[in-house]
Amino acid sequence: MTTALEELLGRRDRDDRFDTPPGELLALQMEAAQERFAAHVEQIPLLGNRAEAGGVTVIKSPEDLVPVLFAHNTYRSYGESWLADGDWERMGRWLQTVSTYSGGDTFDGVDDLDGWVAGLEQSGRFVACSSGTTGRPAMLGATEADIEFGSQANVSAFTWATGIAPARDRRFFGLGPRTNVTRNERIRQALVDAFHDPGIDDYQLPLPMITTGAITAMILLRRKIADGTARASEVAEFERLSAERLHGVGEAMADAIDELIASREQKLFLSAMWASLYPLAVGVRERGFGAADYRSDTSLLTGGGLKGATLPPDYREFVHETFAIDPSREFNLYSMQEINTPFPRCPAGRYHVAPWVIALPLDEPGERLLDTSHGDVEGRAAFVDLSLDGRWGGIISGDKVTTDFGACRCGRQGPTIGPDIVRYADLESGDKITCAGTIDAYVTGAA
Repeated sequence: MTTALEELLGRRDRDDRFDTPPGELLALQMEAAQERFAAHVEQIPLLGNRAEAGGVTVIKSPEDLVPVLFAHNTYRSYGESWLADGDWERMGRWLQTVSTYSGGDTFDGVDDLDGWVAGLEQSGRFVACSSGTTGRPAMLGATEADIEFGSQANVSAFTWATGIAPARDRRFFGLGPRTNVTRNERIRQALVDAFHDPGIDDYQLPLPMITTGAITAMILLRRKIADGTARASEVAEFERLSAERLHGVGEAMADAIDELIASREQKLFLSAMWASLYPLAVGVRERGFGAADYRSDTSLLTGGGLKGATLPPDYREFVHETFAIDPSREFNLYSMQEINTPFPRCPAGRYHVAPWVIALPLDEPGERLLDTSHGDVEGRAAFVDLSLDGRWGGIISGDKVTTDFGACRCGRQGPTIGPDIVRYADLESGDKITCAGTIDAYVTGAA
């Protein structure tokens, strides 16, 4: 017999997956959440700790989920010195407190972060690492099932948002740098397999693959330079690498502009963030090409906002007009590294939450579930992604959003997230999640 969890995950590719009234899903979602909770509370020490502290023994309602959510910085709660000093045994013990699997017990030959992650992956224990702007990347445990489901969810969501079937009849253009993270690479490959014409070469911006270890080392060195502890040889190496990479980026962007112009009569699938897309569009325009030179069926995959880049107010329209992209063929998504599921944007400009993800809008401290019975509710975004097997899917994000559980203007049923998303960390009050300190203390102590 199909379980509630299997029923929800089985909706991934259904046409109506983003069109069910939340009230009709609630009982099924709670039953599936209890399935995941019952299994994970025995496997993940931190979840057991949160459940005990919150007095949660069974999941019957959304309110029961709030005490067992993890703060978004949970996956950075290891000691920074453990990573800097290469204490892989302790890093492994830490990983085991927030994952459903062992953090490993053999670390012979592991020289750096990339080697540690690669060693775990050899036994099917995947770790998705963020770049970590502070020098402390998030470490997110995952299984093969998680990576496979998330990859196909991106393919399915692209089709839902754009109406473009996976007909393998486009030329895929990866126009941003690639990171050597298995999860990211598998999503990219799933998109290539689904939409790219196998009879031609796909295109990737010609830059070396970026490893998480290399990014982390660069950030840590930048911090040493800033606080005056870097040696002269380290400063010189930093300056050399920075100049080399800047030159490499310039050459790669010029190559991409040439290739975009040469491919203008092909059916294109462009994939990049706006910070990369805009200067490429400028380069194409400067060469005398624009919308009249491109096919009218070009598609675009983008997301993640501007990531700190400063672009003109009309950057989106400028890119669309350059490559003849109809807004209906743009797949823009909202997601976060801590969950496994993209939320595609509809024509009304709202992001639709998948039925296997439970949206839990909270107050700013992340302590109380907000009333969602009267339209848009502004608060802290929290979710339970039931697709996750390698870690607990409940997360309190750092995002301030508006959530609506009613019908969207596009005609489909909610829940949806509004387009105006800001980070609490960017607000004057900063980001203060009440549970973050106790989670950090438990995890660090347990490791």
